[in-house]
Amino acid sequence: MEHIELKVSPREKLTKGGLNKARRSGKIPAQLYGKEIAPMSMFLDGQEFANVARHITESMIIDLNLDGKKYPALMKEVQKETLSGKILHIDFNLVERGQKLHVKVPLHLVGIAKGVREGGILEHAIHDIEVECDPDALPEKIEVDISGLEANHALHLRDISIPHGVKLLTNPETVIAIIKFARAEAVEKPAGAEVAAAEGSASAEEAAAEGTSEAAQK
Repeated sequence: MEHIELKVSPREKLTKGGLNKARRSGKIPAQLYGKEIAPMSMFLDGQEFANVARHITESMIIDLNLDGKKYPALMKEVQKETLSGKILHIDFNLVERGQKLHVKVPLHLVGIAKGVREGGILEHAIHDIEVECDPDALPEKIEVDISGLEANHALHLRDISIPHGVKLLTNPETVIAIIKFARAEAVEKPAGAEVAAAEGSASAEEAAAEGTSEAAQK
């Protein structure tokens, strides 16, 4: 699979003021964690990260290039400022050889479902699945062809093909997508019919009351 590469620079321990100054200059503080290494502090170039951020998923391996040495990693956590959404810090996990990855892989629906062409509504139930695999077998995404999905039918995980070397951890009975028809709108009764029904009900009640009164007089 193709990796995204990001150049990073070493980061010394800084005060809160020093970190804020670095952020204002366009740098993003980051930390790399791994079993084989001590935690590494670094800076990312904010503009370079912004250019590729929308393409990065939890299952995408990123090569962090530090002075020519590449560290393959998965993005673990992104801390953002509450109001502005500005990135404050990023944590990465080192991808180590011989270690199985346990990650979420996005599902991409492709094609136009038969049921949609017939007027149904597509409901995309889940957008990613949990898998376990070696780093070299990790897919960036799994495409799911829904063109044959008919109205009032569902597509389950058990119905799709999982790439070789990838172990599915999510329940195979989980629904991926379903086609439903919109409920028909209730037919409104004409106003005249409602009035007539109300008048008929009132007349019946009056007649019953008169009958009760006559019976009492006798």
